Amino acid sequence: MVAVSYGRRFAALSLAVALGALGCNGNDPIPQEVIDGLPAEVGSPSALHRPGQPCLSCHSTYGAAAPAFAIAGTVYKENAMGALAAAPNVKVEIFDSAGPSRFACTNAAGNFYIEKDKWSDLTFPLKVRAGQRSMNSIIGREGSCGACHKLPSDDRPDNGAGRDSAGVVLVDDGDTDPICGGGAP
Repeated sequence: MVAVSYGRRFAALSLAVALGALGCNGNDPIPQEVIDGLPAEVGSPSALHRPGQPCLSCHSTYGAAAPAFAIAGTVYKENAMGALAAAPNVKVEIFDSAGPSRFACTNAAGNFYIEKDKWSDLTFPLKVRAGQRSMNSIIGREGSCGACHKLPSDDRPDNGAGRDSAGVVLVDDGDTDPICGGGAP
C-alpha cells in the first residue's frame, strides 16, 4: 500500500469538490450552447413567442424562464399554398409511462405547454397524440418537442425532416377540438 500524505488527500478532495461545484452552477455548456444558438427574440416573451424552438431550453431549472414547463412544443399545419402555418385549437395529449395523461391546447402560434408544477411527477418515456396524429415512437427524456422536431432549414427543407430531425409536428388542416375552442375533432 502506498502512503498518501494528508496534504495530497486534502488537495484531491478540494479539487473534486471545486469541480463538482463548477458543474452545478448553471454553466453547463450543452444547454447554454442551445440557448446561445437560438435566433434573437422578436417582440416580447409571451405564450406566443418562439414557435418551433426547444421551449425547455429556457423554461426549465437550467434556463430559469418562468414558468418552468414539464413538456412544451409547437404544432403546425400546411396552409392552402402548402407552407407551414401555426395550428391553433389542437388538443395535444401526453401519456406518461406511469399511467396518467394530461392535455394542452395549442394557441394562435401553435404553441402548447404544461407547466412543471401541474405535472411534477411526469414519468418518461412518453407517448403523444396531437389532434388525430399519434407519434410512432416514444419520447425518452426530452420535454421540448422542438429538440427533435426541428424547423425547416437549408439542410432540412419543407417540413424540417432530415438526418437530425423528425420534422415539425404536422396535423391536418381542421384537426381541431371543441375542448380547445375548435370545431368537431
